[in-house]
Amino acid sequence: MKSGKVPGMENTAIEVWVYGVIMILGGIAGFARVGSKASLISGVGFGLVLLVSGIGVWNGSQHSLMVAILIALLLVVLFAIRYAKKRRFVPAGVLAVLSLVAAIMFTRALAGTR
Repeated sequence: MKSGKVPGMENTAIEVWVYGVIMILGGIAGFARVGSKASLISGVGFGLVLLVSGIGVWNGSQHSLMVAILIALLLVVLFAIRYAKKRRFVPAGVLAVLSLVAAIMFTRALAGTR
């Protein structure tokens, strides 16, 4: 498809939105629990980009889906590093696994569009 627009991506868009909301809530929770401004900024920042990306996915944009995949992969790495440093599965390990699952789901959706 030359236009990069793919119909039928609504379910994937909802998955991207849910993942984005989880990132936002996680950032807020990190700030509320331990006063981490870094968690608040990164969680809300990545979450908002995912919400916007989800809009593009809803409209059939493969490029928006690629953005969601890249963010999920970046977060896998960041959360894995945080887990390796602190050796606490909650929250870093849980979010690393969640991000990996999201990256796999989004990548499978992208592969299904080609």
